[in-house]
Amino acid sequence: MTPPVIRSAWVPCDAATAFEAFTEEIGAWWPLPTHGVFGHRSGGVSFDRGRLVERSLDGEEVTWAEVTTWSPPTTFSLDWHPGRGADEATTVEVTFAASGNGTQVVIEHSGWEHLGDDAAARRQPYIGPNAWGAVLDHYADSTEASPSTVEWLRDAQQRFAEAAAAALAAPTEPEPGEWDVRRIIAHVAITDIAMLQVCQALVHDNPTRFDNAPTQSTEVLDRWLSAADDDAHLLERSAAASRQLAAALARLSTDQLAREVDCLLVHDGEVMVDEQRRWGQLAIDIQSEHHVPAHIDQLTDLTDAG
Repeated sequence: MTPPVIRSAWVPCDAATAFEAFTEEIGAWWPLPTHGVFGHRSGGVSFDRGRLVERSLDGEEVTWAEVTTWSPPTTFSLDWHPGRGADEATTVEVTFAASGNGTQVVIEHSGWEHLGDDAAARRQPYIGPNAWGAVLDHYADSTEASPSTVEWLRDAQQRFAEAAAAALAAPTEPEPGEWDVRRIIAHVAITDIAMLQVCQALVHDNPTRFDNAPTQSTEVLDRWLSAADDDAHLLERSAAASRQLAAALARLSTDQLAREVDCLLVHDGEVMVDEQRRWGQLAIDIQSEHHVPAHIDQLTDLTDAG
């Protein structure tokens, strides 16, 4: 028997909050530049209808795992096979138990014997200082985030989610050349994903640039929409993207939010911004005061009740 890999971390919150931070906000803290299939191209990872899925910004996706048990707020387990077929899966179980004024979170990675002669070699990357321990360090750090820094953005995101649901329930046809409801929702979600990429780069001190061209690409929008099973799934994926962006921004330090980031912003083919901008100003202030409200207005105009 090949022994399991077991790592743990203590976080300063109750089990329900710890479980939610691990699962619903996983894309905000998971170290995707170093521990993802797409590397710097990654557009985030999220739990999506029984799977743990990583997607690139341009809509490629790979399934990391299938959920086998889901018992919030105490445990969940996965058939784990990032970058490999499901027939090569091992087992990852994550448990959450009250400990003092917080929660002890334990990852147990087992099932190596299923891999036969490859068991020891496949286990090796999951031990050492840059494996599960490093992942848990990023998770624990995220629970120390300051949500007050993104209160306005979360309020704008909630209003957008409500407007999106109403517009999908009672849509009208857009003016010629304008986006319909589903493409507006996809555009805002992909913008969130592109901004999440920048947040990840800042955390890992990697070079980064924000370019909004993919968020307006018909090909990217349609690929993202085609991955949604139905309108309810579209809303779920949009909400997941906005929640993870807000959590990633809340995690950034004052210095990281003040970092000057190269930005290329295009609208209707016209370059609006091609210069450095303070990241917090662009991703929080402009998003919450201008970008998201503008698309709320679009959705309202495309709703029968509007």
